[in-house]
Amino acid sequence: MSKIDLSESDINHNIKCNTRNGIFAVIGMNLVTPFIGILAKTLGADAYEIALLSSLPALMSVISMIPGGIMVDRFQEKKKVTGYVIALTRFFFLLLAITPNLPASWRVFALVLTYGLMNFPGGISNVAWQSFIASAIPAKQRAQAFAYRNKITSICGIIVTLIAGQILRIYNINKGFPILKRITGVDISSEIMIYQIFFVLACGFAVYEVYYHMKMKEPVVLKTQRELAIKKKLLSNIKTIFKYKPFLLFGICSLLFHFGWQMGWPLFTIYQIDYLGADGTWVSYISVVNGLAAFITYPIWSKVATKKGNNYTVVIATFAIAMSPFLYAISWNLYVLLMVNFFMGTAVAGINLVLFNSLLEVVPDEDRTLYIAIYSTLISISAMLAPMLGAHIYKVFNIYVALCIAGSFRLFGSFSFLMRFKYLARTNNSPQLKASNL
Repeated sequence: MSKIDLSESDINHNIKCNTRNGIFAVIGMNLVTPFIGILAKTLGADAYEIALLSSLPALMSVISMIPGGIMVDRFQEKKKVTGYVIALTRFFFLLLAITPNLPASWRVFALVLTYGLMNFPGGISNVAWQSFIASAIPAKQRAQAFAYRNKITSICGIIVTLIAGQILRIYNINKGFPILKRITGVDISSEIMIYQIFFVLACGFAVYEVYYHMKMKEPVVLKTQRELAIKKKLLSNIKTIFKYKPFLLFGICSLLFHFGWQMGWPLFTIYQIDYLGADGTWVSYISVVNGLAAFITYPIWSKVATKKGNNYTVVIATFAIAMSPFLYAISWNLYVLLMVNFFMGTAVAGINLVLFNSLLEVVPDEDRTLYIAIYSTLISISAMLAPMLGAHIYKVFNIYVALCIAGSFRLFGSFSFLMRFKYLARTNNSPQLKASNL
Protein backbone atom coordinates (compact mmCIF):
# COMPACT_ATOMS: atom_id res chain seq x y z
CA MET A 1 0.00 0.00 0.00
CA SER A 2 1.36 3.46 -0.87
CA LYS A 3 0.28 6.73 0.65
CA ILE A 4 0.75 10.40 -0.15
CA ASP A 5 1.44 11.98 3.23
CA LEU A 6 -0.04 15.26 4.36
CA SER A 7 2.07 18.39 4.40
CA GLU A 8 2.83 20.22 7.63
CA SER A 9 0.31 22.95 6.72
CA ASP A 10 -2.37 20.30 6.07
CA ILE A 11 -1.70 18.73 9.48
CA ASN A 12 -1.98 22.13 11.21
CA HIS A 13 -5.21 22.74 9.30
CA ASN A 14 -6.56 19.38 10.48
CA ILE A 15 -5.65 20.12 14.10
CA LYS A 16 -7.60 23.40 13.94
CA CYS A 17 -10.62 21.82 12.25
CA ASN A 18 -10.53 18.87 14.64
CA THR A 19 -10.66 21.24 17.60
CA ARG A 20 -13.60 23.18 16.14
CA ASN A 21 -15.34 19.92 15.29
CA GLY A 22 -14.87 18.85 18.91
CA ILE A 23 -16.28 22.11 20.24
CA PHE A 24 -19.60 21.70 18.42
CA ALA A 25 -19.70 17.96 19.15
CA VAL A 26 -19.34 18.60 22.88
CA ILE A 27 -21.89 21.43 22.87
CA GLY A 28 -24.44 19.14 21.22
CA MET A 29 -23.70 16.17 23.45
CA ASN A 30 -23.79 18.31 26.61
CA LEU A 31 -27.30 19.40 25.74
CA VAL A 32 -28.39 15.76 25.63
CA THR A 33 -26.24 13.35 27.64
CA PRO A 34 -26.41 15.00 31.11
CA PHE A 35 -30.20 15.24 30.92
CA ILE A 36 -31.25 11.96 29.31
CA GLY A 37 -31.28 10.08 32.63
CA ILE A 38 -33.29 12.67 34.54
CA LEU A 39 -35.74 12.99 31.62
CA ALA A 40 -36.23 9.22 31.74
CA LYS A 41 -36.81 9.41 35.52
CA THR A 42 -39.27 12.28 35.02
CA LEU A 43 -41.19 10.15 32.52
CA GLY A 44 -41.34 7.29 35.05
CA ALA A 45 -38.34 5.04 34.26
CA ASP A 46 -37.31 2.41 36.84
CA ALA A 47 -33.79 1.18 37.71
CA TYR A 48 -33.62 -1.37 34.91
CA GLU A 49 -34.80 1.16 32.32
CA ILE A 50 -32.12 3.58 33.54
CA ALA A 51 -29.57 0.77 33.11
CA LEU A 52 -30.89 0.19 29.58
CA LEU A 53 -29.85 3.75 28.73
CA SER A 54 -26.30 2.37 28.97
CA SER A 55 -26.84 -1.24 27.88
CA LEU A 56 -29.01 -0.75 24.80
CA PRO A 57 -26.62 1.69 23.08
CA ALA A 58 -23.86 -0.83 23.78
CA LEU A 59 -25.91 -3.60 22.15
CA MET A 60 -26.35 -1.44 19.06
CA SER A 61 -22.59 -0.89 18.98
CA VAL A 62 -21.98 -4.64 19.20
CA ILE A 63 -24.25 -5.19 16.21
CA SER A 64 -22.87 -2.35 14.12
CA MET A 65 -19.16 -1.91 14.77
CA ILE A 66 -17.53 -4.86 13.02
CA PRO A 67 -19.78 -4.75 9.91
CA GLY A 68 -19.43 -0.96 9.97
CA GLY A 69 -15.67 -1.21 10.28
CA ILE A 70 -15.54 -3.58 7.31
CA MET A 71 -17.74 -1.22 5.30
CA VAL A 72 -15.64 1.83 6.18
CA ASP A 73 -12.42 -0.02 5.38
CA ARG A 74 -13.62 -0.53 1.81
CA PHE A 75 -13.50 3.23 1.26
CA GLN A 76 -10.11 4.62 0.29
CA GLU A 77 -11.26 8.04 1.52
CA LYS A 78 -12.88 7.74 4.94
CA LYS A 79 -13.67 11.39 5.60
CA LYS A 80 -16.92 11.57 3.66
CA VAL A 81 -18.46 8.32 4.86
CA THR A 82 -17.52 9.25 8.44
CA GLY A 83 -19.21 12.64 8.09
CA TYR A 84 -22.40 11.11 6.67
CA VAL A 85 -22.68 8.62 9.53
CA ILE A 86 -22.04 11.33 12.14
CA ALA A 87 -24.86 13.38 10.58
CA LEU A 88 -27.23 10.42 10.74
CA THR A 89 -26.35 9.82 14.39
CA ARG A 90 -27.04 13.43 15.37
CA PHE A 91 -30.42 13.34 13.57
CA PHE A 92 -31.58 11.09 16.41
CA PHE A 93 -31.48 14.14 18.71
CA LEU A 94 -34.65 15.31 16.95
CA LEU A 95 -36.27 11.91 17.44
CA LEU A 96 -35.44 12.04 21.16
CA ALA A 97 -37.15 15.43 21.35
CA ILE A 98 -40.36 13.90 20.00
CA THR A 99 -40.63 10.97 22.43
CA PRO A 100 -42.27 12.88 25.35
CA ASN A 101 -45.16 13.76 23.02
CA LEU A 102 -46.12 10.11 22.56
CA PRO A 103 -48.87 8.47 24.66
CA ALA A 104 -47.82 8.20 28.31
CA SER A 105 -47.51 4.40 28.27
CA TRP A 106 -45.02 4.55 25.38
CA ARG A 107 -42.81 7.46 26.40
CA VAL A 108 -40.13 5.73 28.47
CA PHE A 109 -39.95 2.79 26.05
CA ALA A 110 -39.62 5.13 23.07
CA LEU A 111 -37.00 7.29 24.78
CA VAL A 112 -34.84 4.31 25.77
CA LEU A 113 -35.25 2.64 22.37
CA THR A 114 -34.44 5.80 20.42
CA TYR A 115 -31.41 6.51 22.59
CA GLY A 116 -30.25 2.95 22.00
CA LEU A 117 -30.85 2.95 18.24
CA MET A 118 -28.91 6.19 17.96
CA ASN A 119 -25.79 4.19 18.74
CA PHE A 120 -26.17 1.95 15.68
CA PRO A 121 -24.86 4.66 13.35
CA GLY A 122 -23.02 6.11 16.35
CA GLY A 123 -20.94 2.96 16.76
CA ILE A 124 -19.99 3.02 13.09
CA SER A 125 -19.12 6.72 13.24
CA ASN A 126 -16.86 6.22 16.27
CA VAL A 127 -14.88 3.48 14.56
CA ALA A 128 -14.70 5.43 11.30
CA TRP A 129 -13.65 8.64 13.05
CA GLN A 130 -10.92 6.92 15.07
CA SER A 131 -9.51 5.31 11.95
CA PHE A 132 -9.72 8.57 9.98
CA ILE A 133 -8.16 10.76 12.68
CA ALA A 134 -5.21 8.39 13.08
CA SER A 135 -4.21 9.23 9.50
CA ALA A 136 -5.31 12.88 9.56
CA ILE A 137 -3.14 13.74 12.59
CA PRO A 138 0.16 11.80 12.80
CA ALA A 139 1.25 10.14 16.06
CA LYS A 140 3.96 12.66 16.90
CA GLN A 141 1.44 15.54 16.95
CA ARG A 142 -1.53 13.55 18.24
CA ALA A 143 -0.98 13.71 22.01
CA GLN A 144 -0.46 17.47 22.05
CA ALA A 145 -3.28 18.07 19.56
CA PHE A 146 -5.79 16.09 21.58
CA ALA A 147 -4.69 17.58 24.88
CA TYR A 148 -5.41 21.02 23.39
CA ARG A 149 -8.67 19.84 21.81
CA ASN A 150 -9.89 18.29 25.04
CA LYS A 151 -8.97 21.37 27.04
CA ILE A 152 -10.92 23.69 24.72
CA THR A 153 -13.91 21.38 24.39
CA SER A 154 -14.04 20.96 28.18
CA ILE A 155 -14.48 24.68 28.77
CA CYS A 156 -17.10 24.87 26.00
CA GLY A 157 -18.93 21.95 27.57
CA ILE A 158 -18.81 23.66 30.95
CA ILE A 159 -20.30 26.87 29.56
CA VAL A 160 -23.18 25.24 27.68
CA THR A 161 -24.04 22.91 30.57
CA LEU A 162 -23.93 25.77 33.06
CA ILE A 163 -26.25 27.84 30.87
CA ALA A 164 -28.61 24.86 30.54
CA GLY A 165 -28.57 24.39 34.31
CA GLN A 166 -29.36 28.05 34.93
CA ILE A 167 -32.27 27.88 32.50
CA LEU A 168 -33.66 24.95 34.48
CA ARG A 169 -33.04 26.79 37.78
CA ILE A 170 -34.92 29.89 36.59
CA TYR A 171 -37.76 27.70 35.37
CA ASN A 172 -38.02 25.89 38.72
CA ILE A 173 -38.01 29.15 40.68
CA ASN A 174 -40.68 30.80 38.54
CA LYS A 175 -42.53 27.63 37.47
CA GLY A 176 -42.21 28.82 33.92
CA PHE A 177 -40.92 31.81 31.95
CA PRO A 178 -43.53 34.55 32.42
CA ILE A 179 -41.34 37.22 30.75
CA LEU A 180 -40.90 35.05 27.65
CA LYS A 181 -44.62 34.42 27.54
CA ARG A 182 -45.41 38.15 27.74
CA ILE A 183 -42.91 39.04 25.01
CA THR A 184 -43.45 36.20 22.54
CA GLY A 185 -46.65 34.52 23.61
CA VAL A 186 -44.76 31.21 23.95
CA ASP A 187 -45.75 29.25 27.07
CA ILE A 188 -43.12 26.75 28.19
CA SER A 189 -45.22 25.11 30.88
CA SER A 190 -43.26 21.92 31.49
CA GLU A 191 -39.66 21.09 32.37
CA ILE A 192 -39.90 18.32 29.79
CA MET A 193 -40.34 20.97 27.09
CA ILE A 194 -37.02 22.50 28.10
CA TYR A 195 -35.26 19.19 27.54
CA GLN A 196 -36.97 18.95 24.15
CA ILE A 197 -35.64 22.39 23.21
CA PHE A 198 -32.16 21.35 24.34
CA PHE A 199 -32.29 18.29 22.07
CA VAL A 200 -33.39 20.33 19.04
CA LEU A 201 -30.60 22.86 19.65
CA ALA A 202 -28.12 19.97 19.91
CA CYS A 203 -29.11 18.84 16.43
CA GLY A 204 -28.49 22.38 15.16
CA PHE A 205 -24.97 22.46 16.61
CA ALA A 206 -24.31 19.07 15.00
CA VAL A 207 -24.52 20.75 11.57
CA TYR A 208 -21.35 22.68 12.43
CA GLU A 209 -19.76 19.56 13.88
CA VAL A 210 -20.15 17.80 10.55
CA TYR A 211 -19.09 20.93 8.63
CA TYR A 212 -15.71 21.15 10.36
CA HIS A 213 -15.17 17.42 10.01
CA MET A 214 -15.68 17.72 6.26
CA LYS A 215 -13.15 20.57 6.07
CA MET A 216 -10.33 18.29 7.25
CA LYS A 217 -7.92 16.74 4.78
CA GLU A 218 -6.76 13.13 4.62
CA PRO A 219 -3.82 11.37 2.99
CA VAL A 220 -4.44 9.88 -0.44
CA VAL A 221 -4.08 6.11 -0.17
CA LEU A 222 -3.17 4.17 -3.30
CA LYS A 223 -4.07 0.45 -3.16
CA THR A 224 -3.13 -2.25 -5.61
CA GLN A 225 -5.65 -4.86 -6.73
CA ARG A 226 -3.74 -7.47 -4.76
CA GLU A 227 -4.07 -5.45 -1.55
CA LEU A 228 -7.78 -4.95 -2.13
CA ALA A 229 -8.19 -8.71 -2.52
CA ILE A 230 -6.31 -9.35 0.73
CA LYS A 231 -8.74 -7.03 2.51
CA LYS A 232 -11.59 -9.37 1.66
CA LYS A 233 -10.10 -12.24 3.64
CA LEU A 234 -12.02 -11.19 6.74
CA LEU A 235 -11.89 -14.42 8.74
CA SER A 236 -8.15 -14.73 8.26
CA ASN A 237 -7.66 -11.11 9.31
CA ILE A 238 -9.70 -11.55 12.50
CA LYS A 239 -7.68 -14.64 13.48
CA THR A 240 -4.50 -12.66 12.96
CA ILE A 241 -5.81 -9.82 15.10
CA PHE A 242 -6.50 -12.08 18.07
CA LYS A 243 -3.00 -13.56 17.79
CA TYR A 244 -1.31 -10.16 17.79
CA LYS A 245 0.06 -9.88 21.31
CA PRO A 246 0.29 -6.07 21.69
CA PHE A 247 -3.39 -5.68 20.83
CA LEU A 248 -4.53 -8.75 22.78
CA LEU A 249 -2.77 -7.77 26.01
CA PHE A 250 -4.05 -4.20 25.91
CA GLY A 251 -7.57 -5.36 24.99
CA ILE A 252 -7.83 -7.77 27.96
CA CYS A 253 -6.76 -5.08 30.44
CA SER A 254 -9.08 -2.50 28.95
CA LEU A 255 -12.02 -4.91 28.92
CA LEU A 256 -11.55 -5.77 32.60
CA PHE A 257 -11.39 -2.10 33.53
CA HIS A 258 -14.32 -1.05 31.37
CA PHE A 259 -16.60 -3.68 32.89
CA GLY A 260 -16.23 -2.10 36.34
CA TRP A 261 -16.37 1.41 34.91
CA GLN A 262 -19.61 0.73 33.06
CA MET A 263 -21.22 -1.08 35.98
CA GLY A 264 -21.32 2.19 37.89
CA TRP A 265 -23.02 4.33 35.25
CA PRO A 266 -26.69 3.66 36.15
CA LEU A 267 -25.82 3.55 39.86
CA PHE A 268 -24.52 7.12 39.77
CA THR A 269 -27.72 8.36 38.12
CA ILE A 270 -29.89 6.49 40.64
CA TYR A 271 -27.84 7.75 43.60
CA GLN A 272 -27.90 11.37 42.43
CA ILE A 273 -31.64 11.50 41.80
CA ASP A 274 -33.27 8.97 44.16
CA TYR A 275 -30.94 9.20 47.17
CA LEU A 276 -29.71 12.80 47.13
CA GLY A 277 -32.64 14.44 45.32
CA ALA A 278 -30.79 15.98 42.37
CA ASP A 279 -32.96 17.80 39.81
CA GLY A 280 -32.03 18.99 36.33
CA THR A 281 -30.16 22.00 37.70
CA TRP A 282 -28.03 19.88 40.04
CA VAL A 283 -27.35 17.38 37.25
CA SER A 284 -26.00 20.27 35.17
CA TYR A 285 -23.84 21.44 38.11
CA ILE A 286 -22.38 17.94 38.43
CA SER A 287 -21.61 17.89 34.72
CA VAL A 288 -20.04 21.37 34.94
CA VAL A 289 -17.78 20.31 37.81
CA ASN A 290 -16.68 17.25 35.83
CA GLY A 291 -15.86 19.46 32.85
CA LEU A 292 -14.06 22.05 34.98
CA ALA A 293 -11.86 19.36 36.50
CA ALA A 294 -11.02 18.05 33.04
CA PHE A 295 -10.19 21.56 31.78
CA ILE A 296 -7.83 22.19 34.69
CA THR A 297 -6.08 18.83 34.61
CA TYR A 298 -5.72 18.02 30.88
CA PRO A 299 -2.39 19.90 30.68
CA ILE A 300 -1.15 18.01 33.74
CA TRP A 301 -2.13 14.64 32.28
CA SER A 302 -0.52 15.64 28.98
CA LYS A 303 2.78 16.43 30.72
CA VAL A 304 2.68 13.16 32.68
CA ALA A 305 1.94 11.16 29.52
CA THR A 306 4.74 12.92 27.62
CA LYS A 307 7.26 12.39 30.42
CA LYS A 308 6.25 8.94 31.70
CA GLY A 309 4.40 7.47 28.71
CA ASN A 310 0.81 6.37 28.13
CA ASN A 311 1.22 3.01 29.89
CA TYR A 312 2.29 4.59 33.19
CA THR A 313 -0.38 7.28 32.95
CA VAL A 314 -3.23 4.85 32.26
CA VAL A 315 -2.42 2.96 35.49
CA ILE A 316 -2.72 6.17 37.54
CA ALA A 317 -5.90 7.30 35.77
CA THR A 318 -7.70 3.95 36.06
CA PHE A 319 -6.81 3.68 39.75
CA ALA A 320 -8.26 7.16 40.35
CA ILE A 321 -11.48 6.21 38.56
CA ALA A 322 -11.68 3.02 40.63
CA MET A 323 -12.00 5.16 43.75
CA SER A 324 -15.08 7.05 42.55
CA PRO A 325 -17.81 4.47 43.47
CA PHE A 326 -16.46 4.28 47.02
CA LEU A 327 -16.46 8.08 47.26
CA TYR A 328 -20.02 8.18 45.90
CA ALA A 329 -21.13 5.73 48.60
CA ILE A 330 -19.94 8.08 51.38
CA SER A 331 -21.34 11.26 49.82
CA TRP A 332 -24.14 12.31 52.16
CA ASN A 333 -25.35 15.39 50.26
CA LEU A 334 -25.11 17.04 46.86
CA TYR A 335 -22.38 19.48 47.90
CA VAL A 336 -20.07 16.61 48.88
CA LEU A 337 -21.03 14.92 45.61
CA LEU A 338 -19.80 17.98 43.70
CA MET A 339 -16.36 17.56 45.27
CA VAL A 340 -16.38 13.85 44.42
CA ASN A 341 -17.29 14.65 40.82
CA PHE A 342 -14.39 17.10 40.60
CA PHE A 343 -12.11 14.21 41.49
CA MET A 344 -13.93 11.97 38.99
CA GLY A 345 -13.59 14.58 36.25
CA THR A 346 -9.85 14.69 36.88
CA ALA A 347 -9.59 10.92 36.50
CA VAL A 348 -11.81 10.78 33.40
CA ALA A 349 -9.66 13.48 31.78
CA GLY A 350 -6.66 11.20 32.16
CA ILE A 351 -8.53 8.23 30.71
CA ASN A 352 -9.86 10.24 27.76
CA LEU A 353 -6.38 11.50 26.95
CA VAL A 354 -4.34 8.30 27.16
CA LEU A 355 -6.64 5.35 26.51
CA PHE A 356 -7.28 6.18 22.86
CA ASN A 357 -3.61 7.00 22.26
CA SER A 358 -2.66 3.72 23.96
CA LEU A 359 -4.99 1.84 21.62
CA LEU A 360 -3.43 3.45 18.54
CA GLU A 361 0.00 2.43 19.82
CA VAL A 362 -0.91 -1.26 19.71
CA VAL A 363 -2.73 -1.45 16.37
CA PRO A 364 -0.80 -1.64 13.09
CA ASP A 365 -1.61 0.66 10.16
CA GLU A 366 -2.73 -2.35 8.13
CA ASP A 367 -6.36 -3.23 9.01
CA ARG A 368 -6.44 -0.41 11.56
CA THR A 369 -10.20 0.11 11.18
CA LEU A 370 -10.90 -3.58 11.76
CA TYR A 371 -8.68 -3.64 14.87
CA ILE A 372 -10.49 -0.62 16.29
CA ALA A 373 -13.90 -2.10 15.38
CA ILE A 374 -13.16 -5.38 17.19
CA TYR A 375 -11.80 -3.56 20.24
CA SER A 376 -14.80 -1.23 20.36
CA THR A 377 -17.19 -4.17 19.92
CA LEU A 378 -15.68 -5.98 22.91
CA ILE A 379 -15.97 -2.83 25.03
CA SER A 380 -19.58 -2.46 23.87
CA ILE A 381 -20.39 -6.05 24.87
CA SER A 382 -19.11 -5.13 28.32
CA ALA A 383 -21.21 -1.94 28.29
CA MET A 384 -24.26 -4.01 27.36
CA LEU A 385 -23.87 -6.38 30.34
CA ALA A 386 -22.17 -4.36 33.08
CA PRO A 387 -24.88 -1.68 33.68
CA MET A 388 -27.59 -4.37 33.89
CA LEU A 389 -25.49 -6.30 36.41
CA GLY A 390 -25.01 -3.10 38.42
CA ALA A 391 -28.78 -2.46 38.42
CA HIS A 392 -29.46 -6.08 39.40
CA ILE A 393 -27.07 -5.95 42.36
CA TYR A 394 -28.75 -2.70 43.42
CA LYS A 395 -32.21 -4.29 43.30
CA VAL A 396 -31.09 -7.43 45.17
CA PHE A 397 -29.03 -5.65 47.84
CA ASN A 398 -28.82 -1.86 47.99
CA ILE A 399 -27.08 1.06 46.32
CA TYR A 400 -24.09 0.98 48.68
CA VAL A 401 -23.29 -2.69 48.06
CA ALA A 402 -23.66 -2.14 44.31
CA LEU A 403 -21.31 0.86 44.34
CA CYS A 404 -18.66 -1.03 46.33
CA ILE A 405 -18.81 -4.04 43.99
CA ALA A 406 -18.48 -1.73 40.96
CA GLY A 407 -15.47 -0.09 42.60
CA SER A 408 -13.89 -3.49 43.25
CA PHE A 409 -14.24 -4.45 39.58
CA ARG A 410 -12.61 -1.16 38.60
CA LEU A 411 -9.70 -1.82 40.98
CA PHE A 412 -9.19 -5.23 39.40
CA GLY A 413 -9.07 -3.64 35.96
CA SER A 414 -6.59 -1.01 37.13
CA PHE A 415 -4.45 -3.77 38.66
CA SER A 416 -4.38 -5.56 35.29
CA PHE A 417 -3.02 -2.39 33.65
CA LEU A 418 -0.36 -2.26 36.40
CA MET A 419 0.65 -5.84 35.66
CA ARG A 420 0.86 -4.99 31.94
CA PHE A 421 3.04 -1.98 32.73
CA LYS A 422 5.38 -4.13 34.86
CA TYR A 423 5.51 -6.76 32.13
CA LEU A 424 6.50 -4.19 29.51
CA ALA A 425 9.16 -2.78 31.83
CA ARG A 426 10.51 -6.24 32.69
CA THR A 427 10.72 -7.38 29.06
CA ASN A 428 12.19 -4.02 28.09
CA ASN A 429 9.62 -3.71 25.28
CA SER A 430 7.90 -0.65 23.91
CA PRO A 431 4.08 -0.55 23.96
CA GLN A 432 4.17 -2.17 20.54
CA LEU A 433 5.47 -5.61 21.44
CA LYS A 434 7.41 -7.29 18.70
CA ALA A 435 5.55 -9.80 16.61
CA SER A 436 8.28 -12.31 17.43
CA ASN A 437 6.97 -12.39 21.00
CA LEU A 438 3.77 -14.14 19.85
